Amino acid sequence: MSSDPTQAAPTLAGPAEQVPRPLTVVAAITAVQSVVALVYALWLVVESVTGTPRERGQAIAVGITFLILAVPLPLVPRALSRASMRGRTPAVMMQLLALWVAYFMVEAHFWIGAVPTVAAAVVGLVCIFTPASTAALTRHWREDEDPAADRK
Repeated sequence: MSSDPTQAAPTLAGPAEQVPRPLTVVAAITAVQSVVALVYALWLVVESVTGTPRERGQAIAVGITFLILAVPLPLVPRALSRASMRGRTPAVMMQLLALWVAYFMVEAHFWIGAVPTVAAAVVGLVCIFTPASTAALTRHWREDEDPAADRK
C-alpha cells in the first residue's frame, strides 16, 4: 500500500447507500397522502356518476381532473425512498397543499381530519429539510439532471 496522499482510496463494493431516516419518514407520509388522494379521486368519479350532483358534468370533470392529478403521486415517495432529488419539490408541494386543505378543515370545524393532516404535513416538511435529507438528496444531483441539458 502506497503512502501517497494523492492516490485515490480504493472503493469497496458494499450495500446500497443508506437513505436517512427523515427521508424515509417523509416518503412514508407522502405514500399515505398519495393513497388518500387516489381513493378520494376515485370516490369523486364514482359519486359523480352514481350520486345526484347538482351539476353532473361539472362533477364528472372535477372527479376526472382529481384522478389525473392523483395518478402520478405514488412516484413521489418512490423517488424519495431512492434519495432522488426529483421527489423533493413534489413532496414539498404535497405538504403545502395538505396544509391548505387543513385550513379549510379547520374552518369547517372538522378537527378529526385537520389535526392529523396538519401533523403529517409539518412532520413531512421538517423531515424533508433536515440536513441529513438535504445531503442525501443532493449527493448525486448531477446524475438527476437531463444529460441533454449539459450539451446546451
